[in-house]
Formats: sequence, C-alpha cells, structure tokens
Amino acid sequence: MGFRKFAAIILVLTILLSGCGQTATDGSQKETAGVHTDGSQDRENAETGYEDAGGSMTGSETGEDAVGTSSEGTSGNGGNSQAGVSTNGDDTAKAAEENDDGGVIKLIPMKELPELNLDPRVPFTIEEIAGIGGTSMLTPVYYDNVRYWIREFTRNPSRLVIDIGNTGNETIVIDNNNMEFSILDDEGNNIAGSKVQGAPVSIAPGEIKRVVVTAKNPDAGYVHFEFGGAAGGISCPVFRPFANEAADITDTRPYNKHGQVWEYENEGTFISAETFRQVIGNGKIKAMSRALMAVENDRIGPIEKGDGFLALVKVRIANTSDEVLTINRLYVAAGGVYMDYTEKDLAVLGDMAMPFSAEPHSIIEGWIPFRVTEEGRQAYGIVFYTNLGNFIIDHLNTYPVYPDH
Repeated sequence: MGFRKFAAIILVLTILLSGCGQTATDGSQKETAGVHTDGSQDRENAETGYEDAGGSMTGSETGEDAVGTSSEGTSGNGGNSQAGVSTNGDDTAKAAEENDDGGVIKLIPMKELPELNLDPRVPFTIEEIAGIGGTSMLTPVYYDNVRYWIREFTRNPSRLVIDIGNTGNETIVIDNNNMEFSILDDEGNNIAGSKVQGAPVSIAPGEIKRVVVTAKNPDAGYVHFEFGGAAGGISCPVFRPFANEAADITDTRPYNKHGQVWEYENEGTFISAETFRQVIGNGKIKAMSRALMAVENDRIGPIEKGDGFLALVKVRIANTSDEVLTINRLYVAAGGVYMDYTEKDLAVLGDMAMPFSAEPHSIIEGWIPFRVTEEGRQAYGIVFYTNLGNFIIDHLNTYPVYPDH
C-alpha cells in the first residue's frame, strides 16, 4: 500500500509539474499529492481571456470559527493595522450584498451541497484515492460497486453523516461491524463507543441512503469502513494541532512549521498546508485556511462554475517580518482548471477579497474563489508566490463547509 500511495503522488505531481523536477521532505513523514505547476502556459491563458478559467473549493461540515483576538492587528487591505482585529469577511452577508452596481457581486451561499447521484462514473484507482490527500468532503468517492459522499464529519461530538450509493448488483448492509469510529486506549482496545444509527441499514442496488455513525468518545475522529467491495478509513477533516503547534493565527510572532515541503528545481521551496485550518510558517510569514463557503453563483470574476459549483476559501496570512509582504502570483488549480488571479480579478469581492500586500507585523485575510466538480481525482489547491517565501494551501476538496461566524 505504501508503494501504491507513493506512485499516486508521483503520478499527480508529474501531471501538474509539466516537467519540473521535485522532491518532497516532511518532518512528519506524511506523503500526499501536491498541487503546483510551472504555470507559464497557464499564465498565458489567464492573460488572454481565461479560456480555461476555473477554480474553486468547498466542504461539507459546519462548525464554529474558533478565531482568537490579540493586541496585534489584522488588516483587511494590506495597510497598517491597529490594535484589535479587523477582518475582510467577518460580516460576510453585509459585504456580499452591498453595491452590485458598483462592481461588488452578491454572493449567494449554498444551503447544502449537491446530492449524490448514480450517474455513470469511472471508479477511482487505489492511487487516485491515495492522491486525494485526506478525507474527501466537497466531492464524492467512486468505487466499482459503491460510491459515497460525506455530508458531515465532526469531532466533539463525534459524528459522521455519509450518503452511500449502491451501483452494484447486491444489497449492501451497513452495521457496527463494517463501519465504526475507532480510538484506542493504551492497551489497544477500541474505546470509541461507536454506533451506526438504525443499524442494520440495507441499501438495495440502484439505491442511495444516508447513514449516520456516532461515538460516545468525543475525541474519536477516525472511521474504518468495509462494504460493497470498498475498504479504508476516513478522518475528521479539521486539523487538530499538537500542543506545540499553533491552532490559529492571532498574532505576528514568527512561526516555523513547514507542514509538507516541496523542492522544485526551477522555482525553489514551497511549504504546504495539507489540512483545513493547519498553520504553516517559515519564520517570515505564516498562513492558514480559515473558512470555506459554497455558493450558488454562476460566476465570480473570471471563474465560472461550469458543470460543478463555485466555492470560496478564506486564507489568513501573518507578515511576521520587518519587510512589506507582496503576493507576486496567486495560482489556483481546482475542478480541472488552472489559472492565475490578479488583484483586479478579485476586486468583485469588495472588502472580502484577498489583499496582495501586508505591512510588516500585520495580518491580512480574504476569500479566493475556485471551482468544484464531481471529479475529486483532480488537483485542488492554491499556490502563493511571495517575496517572503512561497506556500501552498492544498487539498481543498478535503475541506468541510465551514463558514465564518
């Protein structure tokens, strides 16, 4: 299995890099598929009318936005920050609805993600499943005789809501033996207290049913499954930091936690956040994904929903250096589309847009749109090129819907 997963990583990177050499290093020894490319051809597409324009991200869970405050400021426009926290999108509804005639679009939040369907799909290979890089939340997962789409996955309380579609010829039965939360004590005993609600749940051929799995142990965040020829595990999609790791960006103290590190022959080093709300930093900047919103809009600036839907991810960046931070390039790969965003492209979001600069020792944040399709095998990520170091917010299709509160 380890070799197959490694092969998946190499396959995805080969496609995205378009010939650039790369090696990956990571103190945690975590192997995942990255999203990054040479991008010279994609930049030309972006400058000539966005013929391939598209990019988006979203998730399927709601939760509290546990953002702290500090005595150091948060600047929503890259300017000087004052004491307290002033964000780009804390009042999402207000910013989304204001001044349509003045160029700021109205965002229409999606009440819930599209329904799972039984339309013909090519099953994922083992390598493609490994390449997802986490628990797929915004997109379904397809096997030969079964498919599923996670609708909700929380810890404390530990709860999984999953839609399962039977595309085979035999009835699938879900019970406590083939789908369960797992968390072990020091002696190796499962102490999750897992329960499939209404078990056994029978899913006939050509049928889709929603299954709810709960656990008494609020720390349980991993579910093992084996049904319909599919087997594996899924984990709670929200990053859970260790005691020595930052849980959120609330100040501008320097932070060195690289997550995944990619070395590219022609472009240098990129640090990568692999999980929703994971904080990464290189000593000069630190960054994290902070919220995710799926919308009903057909278009946001240069990006159209195509045969999927649009979503936006909010990214927070702290400039922990004595220099002005400048985002020189903002590159998005999602939903089969690869493109660059300029600051002008994001102006349609008004005060919610991601700023492209930050004063020394200030914090900026803003929303970046991308496209989501049912083809979860594709790359989903954003690459930031800055004067203070490059970083990637990766695996956007593993993010839950987690709007600001």
